[in-house]
Amino acid sequence: MLPFAVMALAATGLTLADFFIKKSAMAGVSIAALLLFGWPLTTASLMLVAHLRGGIRHHLYPHAPKQLLVRSLLLLVMSVLNITSLSLNPYAQHAMLFQLSPIFALLIGVLFLGERLTGHVALVLLACLAGTWLILDPGLAGISAALLFAAGGALSNAVTNTYVAVNREAATPIGFTFWAVNGVALLAALYWLGFDRGVPAPGAQIWIQLSALLAVVGITLAGLAMQLARGNIGRVSIMLYVQMPVALALGWLAFGERPPQLAVLGGAMIVVAGASIPLLREKQREMADG
Repeated sequence: MLPFAVMALAATGLTLADFFIKKSAMAGVSIAALLLFGWPLTTASLMLVAHLRGGIRHHLYPHAPKQLLVRSLLLLVMSVLNITSLSLNPYAQHAMLFQLSPIFALLIGVLFLGERLTGHVALVLLACLAGTWLILDPGLAGISAALLFAAGGALSNAVTNTYVAVNREAATPIGFTFWAVNGVALLAALYWLGFDRGVPAPGAQIWIQLSALLAVVGITLAGLAMQLARGNIGRVSIMLYVQMPVALALGWLAFGERPPQLAVLGGAMIVVAGASIPLLREKQREMADG
């Protein structure tokens, strides 16, 4: 039970991090300011985690600068799309569409990494396509263009995670995250100095720091849950989908959001379909092991 509980806490932490990003955006904080002013606490927290989980040199020594640079650029794209979506869209609907990230990763594996397109995978993709259609709600008024930022953020996140998995020899997950955060902060600082220079108000600073802290907590707990899972990695990873009900509750309590019933149905379809992926992979691994 412990790894499941830890992963559920990780999912809650990551969802709360996005919640406070939205609070920051609602307080008028620009994307550059959010990325820049959240940088010190994020890097300090990652250094502490690295120290406690194998040593700073093991995790943070830049063995492969080219791969780290690419990871930084991918994180920048994902951050801009994610923050833009959170600033424009209802919080709950953003969270629903962001659950597409594992599905996009699956599709990337099929299209570019030689993974098999089985009947199960095809059904998962069809279910998620239908769920996305319901969330976007393409009625007479047409699809909300703002919601496409959420889908784009999920795709960007999938590309980023796939890149890290393919280049896992270049750095540890903590190392990739640490250098990506620093790279993004550097670019954000250059933009902020040249075009922005707005300093968030004290209240907004609280939201920024909470988003930074909770993001690191979520990432750290997710890694710990995977370590504790041992032979149950697929089942434990399903707990990441706790993000959707947490987001629905936060959107309702904090912002008075009541997503359309069809959108909730679409989100549930994505969650159920996505949750079946790690279970399938775990079963395939068990069969391969004999």
